[in-house]
Amino acid sequence: MIISGEYLSLEKIAVSGQCFRWRRLAGGDWEIPAFGRVLDARQQGNTVYLDCGEEEYQELWRGYFDMDCDYAAIHRAAEDAGLPYLRRAAEFSRGIRVLRQPLWETLVSFIVSQNNNIPRISLILERMVRRFGHFPEREDITAGSLAGLGLGYREPYLYDAAKKFTPDMQDFLPILGVGPKVNSCVRLFALAKKDEFPRDVWIKRIESEQFGGRFPTERFEGFAGVLQQFLFYYGRLGG
Repeated sequence: MIISGEYLSLEKIAVSGQCFRWRRLAGGDWEIPAFGRVLDARQQGNTVYLDCGEEEYQELWRGYFDMDCDYAAIHRAAEDAGLPYLRRAAEFSRGIRVLRQPLWETLVSFIVSQNNNIPRISLILERMVRRFGHFPEREDITAGSLAGLGLGYREPYLYDAAKKFTPDMQDFLPILGVGPKVNSCVRLFALAKKDEFPRDVWIKRIESEQFGGRFPTERFEGFAGVLQQFLFYYGRLGG
């Protein structure tokens, strides 16, 4: 499959803090595991080549890359909002999209992400994959099955998640160790709830320094979470 990358940058998405298992291959391709599949993807300018057929693309990857969302309109709204920092963030972050990732994997990933950096999150998730031979499903996680993976205090959180998770969950706060930030991330990055605006230390600092303490999410109904990604990416790498 060949798709337009005008508002799709594999490079930027990979380091935007929403996915932790993408892997850069020799030659610049990306290996993208999701839905029990592994997609090879390559980008040249505004063209993205996906190693899959039309049927698989329509079934899985079109939604995963959020291809039905009008990111050009989101960028116009950011640029016209009269907020200079947001305008710079949107320009710098052009190509970032909010992925729609598998729900269980996203929940596990963001539980692991607590008080952690991106390389270490990726390492722990890779250890889990090596132990189970695949990304562990809920039923794979039983008492003691995660011991020795470097999870620390997060280990019991994952055991509790395995007991309480259901595929139709919309709110993850009942799970041990899941607070508002992790709950918001899971809803944004797996359930496509684009009004979610996760606030970590980076976003709180940006809000304090650039927006008088609070970003005006109410002005961007339906896509504030996309702008959060722009702000997060720019704050870490460009601002």
